[in-house]
Amino acid sequence: MIVAGLNTYAETSKPTQQPLMRYRADIDGLRALAVLAVLVYHAFPAALPGGFFGVDVFFVISGYLITSLIRLQISQQRFNIADFYARRIRRIFPALVLVIATTFTLGWFLLPLHEMQSLGTNIAASVVFLQNFVLLGQVGYFDIAAEKKPLLHLWSLGIEEQYYVVWPLVLLLVRRWKMNGLIVATVFGAASFVLCLIVGTRAPDYAFYLPFTRAWELLAGSALAVWHGDRTPGLPEADSRLRRASDLAAWCGFIGILISFGIYQPGFSHPGWFTLLPVVGAAVLIAGRGSLIHRLLVTPPMVFLGLISYPLYLWHFPLMAYARIHFVDSVPVGYMLAILLVSGLLAWLTYAAVERPLRFGNRNVRLKVGGLATAMIALALVGVAADLTHGLPIRIPAKIRPFMLTNEDSLAAMRSGKCLLLPDQGPEQFAPECTGNGDRPLVVIWGDSYAAALSPGLRHFAPARNFDLAQFTASACPPLIDYVNPERPFCKSINDDVLRRLSTLQPDVVIFHSTWSYHRQVDDFRRDLRRSVALVKPLTKKIVVIGPVASWLGDGLPANILDYYYQSGNFALLPERTWFRSNENWTSAAEAMVESEATALGLDYISAHRLLCNEAGCLTRIGPELVTFDNGHFTPAGSTYLVGKSIDRILEAKP
Repeated sequence: MIVAGLNTYAETSKPTQQPLMRYRADIDGLRALAVLAVLVYHAFPAALPGGFFGVDVFFVISGYLITSLIRLQISQQRFNIADFYARRIRRIFPALVLVIATTFTLGWFLLPLHEMQSLGTNIAASVVFLQNFVLLGQVGYFDIAAEKKPLLHLWSLGIEEQYYVVWPLVLLLVRRWKMNGLIVATVFGAASFVLCLIVGTRAPDYAFYLPFTRAWELLAGSALAVWHGDRTPGLPEADSRLRRASDLAAWCGFIGILISFGIYQPGFSHPGWFTLLPVVGAAVLIAGRGSLIHRLLVTPPMVFLGLISYPLYLWHFPLMAYARIHFVDSVPVGYMLAILLVSGLLAWLTYAAVERPLRFGNRNVRLKVGGLATAMIALALVGVAADLTHGLPIRIPAKIRPFMLTNEDSLAAMRSGKCLLLPDQGPEQFAPECTGNGDRPLVVIWGDSYAAALSPGLRHFAPARNFDLAQFTASACPPLIDYVNPERPFCKSINDDVLRRLSTLQPDVVIFHSTWSYHRQVDDFRRDLRRSVALVKPLTKKIVVIGPVASWLGDGLPANILDYYYQSGNFALLPERTWFRSNENWTSAAEAMVESEATALGLDYISAHRLLCNEAGCLTRIGPELVTFDNGHFTPAGSTYLVGKSIDRILEAKP
């Protein structure tokens, strides 16, 4: 989320020329404020809930500086598009190459196949500055948690570089056609903001990641740069009223930024109206030079942090992501503080030893640019290889390689997108095959993705046990009629649709299954289950409730096998049964809640937990195949195992 186009020092094209831009230490101080907010948010989100608005501050700074630089060069008839991008390469690539290469090296040893494949995709996308588009495509229920994607933060670099492809050309056209640059920037910015508001109400992820809905933030800085360039620089010192107005504006901008950092709530739309606070605040701070706030921003510690803000931003997130992967639950505070310190040290070393030598000076410019471009191409090829090989399985020790499966086969077996509806799908998207054939006794599996994971096992036994299977499942939607989740807006309509289908089908057995983790209050769960049972009971001969399955902490069973191999001390395979990173406390609590209520309602209850776990631990594999492909979703082998243990009870006639 840090800017690529921020120039920490005025750049020169030749040693004898005047600087292209006058250096402003206060902007480095503003960078420091922004990067500190982002770091605190990523380390301790509850402490600064709006710290991510530091990114929006960076967007404004970037738009201001890049526009000021280009307009100055155009006015001096010294602007050359090739030189512009060569400077961008020398500015952006040195630290970026080092961080991406280090991130890949750590992933080689630490990541299971599906996470390494995802990292490879992100590396390739980051190299060509399309990470924002790739992340938009990765938003999904089974995707890796955002905070565990080491290169997630490079999405903003993509937006900035996409802006830098278009905006210099616009400025050239503005100059050639003698247009009013301020009007052009304002009109484009207003259009982008309106588009942001429209898209944000319908598809918030798109509003967040698309350059068209983010451009207004950079254009705010660009408009300010045009305004500054078209008037006498600075405010007349002799006019005390203007100085006071400048001071007041700077204070308002500073306070607005701090408010945005501190009071953001999840219900606020972002980007949207609230985002105006940090964007306008940053623009006002940049405009109102000479105030007390600016004297605070130019203090040596703030300027130093601003100078290293780009590598600091690049380093901190991969380190935090790998720490979150390593620590099963949450990263201890002491470790997170250490990560912040290490990030600062690495940023300073990168700035001093890598970034400055490659960025500044005019010796061997072509060699520097060519070498950096070659390094980025090499990283792109490595990323593509990791993607195409499904995570570079050759790096996994042969002893555990067979267990490092990816989840594509399991998701296909769950009929994902057809009978397992994804978060953006409504009930009308259940495929015809989900209802069964209708010529044999009918069993219905109803619930969330955990219920969908039982369907391969049920389909396996259906021919021999002479029943048809109907599958009505939706991610994060338990089989509870009144369940409402704002993050899964289709749950209510999906469950209502399932009830109508049950009324038509009149199945012999309805299986309720879920992760059973959606209710924080037992009374709420009891109310929702009782109402659902009351509505379904007249429509079927039998209701079976299958309790919570054994689940795994961390990044799931495949990742735990890899971790156990390296942590065991003798490179051992995770035992067939183990408590290692088993989420036993949660599973037992959920089991008690569900079993108690199902029994009270007189329903057939099957304990998946007791079928999978004993005193030695929970089952991890069946021969060469894992039981689950992540934290708890069954593989086809695991599904067949559990259904095989419970099929008699599922099908036995109700007395």
